[in-house]
Amino acid sequence: MKIQNSFLLFCALASFSAQSQNSIPVVSINPSEIISNEFIGNGIEFSAYPHADTESSEWGKLMTDEKWKMVFDRVSFIKPKIARVMDQANWRYLKGFDASGNPIVDFESDQMQALYKLLDYCEKNKITVILGEWGQPYKVHDTHLNLQNSFTGANDQRWIDLIIKNLNHLLNVKKYTCIKYYNLVNEPNGDWATTDGDFEQWKEGITMLHKSIQKAGLDKKISIIGPDTTSFNNPRSKYKGLDWVKQTALQIPNLISAYDAHDYPSKESIRSGEFQKTFGDLVRFTDSVHKKPFILGELGIKGDPSSKEHLGDKFTSVDSQLSVYDYDYGVDMADALIQAMNAGFDAVIAWDLDDAMHTKDDKGDKYQLKRWGMFNSLGKELTGKKEDENLRPWFYTWSIMTRYFTSDMKIVKLDHLNIEKVRATAGFTASGEVTIAIANNSDKEAHFTIDAKKLKLKSKLNKYLYTESKRPVDQNGFPIPSEKMSLKENSIKVSIPAKSVILYTTYQQ
Repeated sequence: MKIQNSFLLFCALASFSAQSQNSIPVVSINPSEIISNEFIGNGIEFSAYPHADTESSEWGKLMTDEKWKMVFDRVSFIKPKIARVMDQANWRYLKGFDASGNPIVDFESDQMQALYKLLDYCEKNKITVILGEWGQPYKVHDTHLNLQNSFTGANDQRWIDLIIKNLNHLLNVKKYTCIKYYNLVNEPNGDWATTDGDFEQWKEGITMLHKSIQKAGLDKKISIIGPDTTSFNNPRSKYKGLDWVKQTALQIPNLISAYDAHDYPSKESIRSGEFQKTFGDLVRFTDSVHKKPFILGELGIKGDPSSKEHLGDKFTSVDSQLSVYDYDYGVDMADALIQAMNAGFDAVIAWDLDDAMHTKDDKGDKYQLKRWGMFNSLGKELTGKKEDENLRPWFYTWSIMTRYFTSDMKIVKLDHLNIEKVRATAGFTASGEVTIAIANNSDKEAHFTIDAKKLKLKSKLNKYLYTESKRPVDQNGFPIPSEKMSLKENSIKVSIPAKSVILYTTYQQ
């Protein structure tokens, strides 16, 4: 009887084991199901430290050659494919007005030298640059000079002419080829923007800028991106936030060469997947009207700042996200990036790289830092805490997903991944390189197999792992593979822990 019972138990366990193996989902990658066929790549918001770049800056020249080297070394690991470089004419080359009211321009100023340092780096490393201005000169920044009415708006031809002078200098004199797009006003639909949500003013300014670029013969070197809108609904605006994108596609599609928008979704909308649905619908709409590249120009995650260590920090402004210090933020940003790529965005730009770049309203108050960065390069100088210069957790996931999704990739769908709060995206090149990113934002481990036979994977893969207890780094704090895999067949067995990220890539460096 005991022998019979033991045999029955063995059969039951064997049957259960077979069922368990058979129940592991098989996720397929089909290279013919292309999400983005004109992928630019992911990147960063990159500013030239307006409060710390010269002796006359609010903080003095804190950005020494040593500090710049630290920043560039970190950016070199990230390998951004695109950078958004927003500035102000009055921070760089506009030095006021003469007695006749004509602008005084200086392209050799110390402030311009700092910008050249940043642009030289982008040029050398073939990083596509979106150049632009936060808004009308003197309207928000440097208001103490009482020059905020020097221009009448985004549709003031005098401001447009000033922009053209700057672009001519950068493109024809300095010969920068990395600058591909120009952005007229940051978030023009917002009640904080110098346009204050006036779509007609912005549209007229874009029309004037487009005509002026053509007249100056710069149209072969640079084009306009827009509308740079947020999902914020300004009651004074004719259109709701994201409707600005739709109206741009409907009304002035021939004046811009790429769409862009910003979003700061809640942690809940990321974890539920609502974020991808919202923007997937928007990308499909613009594609149906007038298809062109669509860039998510700023991405950060709003919500309760959960880092207890830094709550109440006297250097932190209300425009901050203290969760950047937390492990979970690395999972959420990776999840958001995966969803954005699956929604059809051709590039996604993180807000932002470094706390030292901006302050609340950019008035240079060191007690009002915008803490959204992957680090604070002036931690010691501004806060007295050298450790604030350390890389934060989310540098890990953003850097590997930017570094290994290259500009020559096509982004494709993964079919049959139906595990709650587990999302993935994949890219491949014509030469056979493949990168797959997976985020598990659930509270339990997930198991599935990736069938990549149609991609004909190379035999060797690097696996990067981001968990709370294990995320291997080198002596610089940069991610290194947790495992080097040799594949005997074109499939990957995935076991991804709860609240973690895995990236597989054929790239060996």
